Amino acid sequence: MHGEIIAIGDELVSGKVLNTTASFAANKLFYAGCQVTRITSIGDDPDDIEECLLTAIKRSKYVIITGGLGPTTDDITNEVTAKALGRPLVLNEMILEKIRRAKHRFVNPVFLREKLAWLPEGAEVLNPEGRAAGYLLVHQDTPLFFLPGVPGELEDHMVQRVIPRLSKFISKKIKIRQQTFKVFGLSETEINALFEKLESSRDGLSIGYYPNFPEVNVTATVKGLNPEKVAEIFHMACNTIKQLLDKHVVAVNEETLEEIVGRLLLEKGGVLSLAESCTGGLVSQRVTSIPGSSGWFERGVITYSNKSKEDLLGVSRETLSLYGAVSSPTAVEMADGVKRLAGTGYSLAITGIAGPSGGTAQKPVGTVHIALSTPERTVAEQFRFAGTRHMIQILAAETALDLLRLYLSYGKRSQGTASALLSGT
Repeated sequence: MHGEIIAIGDELVSGKVLNTTASFAANKLFYAGCQVTRITSIGDDPDDIEECLLTAIKRSKYVIITGGLGPTTDDITNEVTAKALGRPLVLNEMILEKIRRAKHRFVNPVFLREKLAWLPEGAEVLNPEGRAAGYLLVHQDTPLFFLPGVPGELEDHMVQRVIPRLSKFISKKIKIRQQTFKVFGLSETEINALFEKLESSRDGLSIGYYPNFPEVNVTATVKGLNPEKVAEIFHMACNTIKQLLDKHVVAVNEETLEEIVGRLLLEKGGVLSLAESCTGGLVSQRVTSIPGSSGWFERGVITYSNKSKEDLLGVSRETLSLYGAVSSPTAVEMADGVKRLAGTGYSLAITGIAGPSGGTAQKPVGTVHIALSTPERTVAEQFRFAGTRHMIQILAAETALDLLRLYLSYGKRSQGTASALLSGT
């Protein structure tokens, strides 16, 4: 069952407000077996709204319309809909009574708020007791759901009211299974080359590639009318994808790399400390964004200058003089220093040149040294990253966390870019 979403508001087409409501609605519809073929954003222009609505009714099995249901003069969705569909506005007494009883913080004339109670003829109010009363209008056998544009109010309507009602209009419900693999260390084209045979060998299977720097999200989707067949193809596809991507999968679905690292540390009874230079606390920010990270993260230290590396971490002046701040020996001493201070079993240290200036022929911009210290040893590896200053910082942070993930998951059996680091060769 295919449909579309129309999002109304000048704030959307001007770029002042990000249209997150349409994304949320599309996601919920997808998992309900209702395909969304179009998402259209239009401004508060009566002619544009009317044209878009009438066209959508002709080509779609259902339409979700968001925005323009408020009390202000620029909220014109109800008026335009009434005119376009030949359904006069009718006063909803229940909504009107609720408006008159309500107490408002702001000066807002009652007659202006009463505008909310005038709905197109035939409208079924979805949530008469809520702050915003979205409604369902069935026109020429096509269900039209008019929803508030405020994210929290729309989300409640979609989950509690739209999806349950929409299911009544679906004669054959499509079963959908989907999983997203977050991949690091392979490009989109490299991943695509791995999956060419897989995509052509499974009925109902589609694979999407969505760069989400510094990772690539690979989404496997299986659709069909037979739930057992869909489940069979889905499990086979996911197992094959895991085998093909191997250790490059850093997380699945809503999980993040830092969550995976935290879980692995907890499983091993390990605690992490961090010493950051060029990343400026980016890794610390990522790990502390995870609820419960205090159970596996002890501290993070930003030692940007040479003096701070000496004073706080005990990096020797001789090492800094002989090898420089951006070097594997310095990274090793940083990792050892923070681990000693924090009394942790694991530590990561990052030092590098994020640019855009500061590089040399021997150490160009993008040169980063990352050290990993474990209960057994401390070793470091050099990387050469490309991109803007922020991109280099993000790549350094991701790589550091991934090195720890690989070690915790595979130890010396790890292969790939971290093989030398993890095997000690």
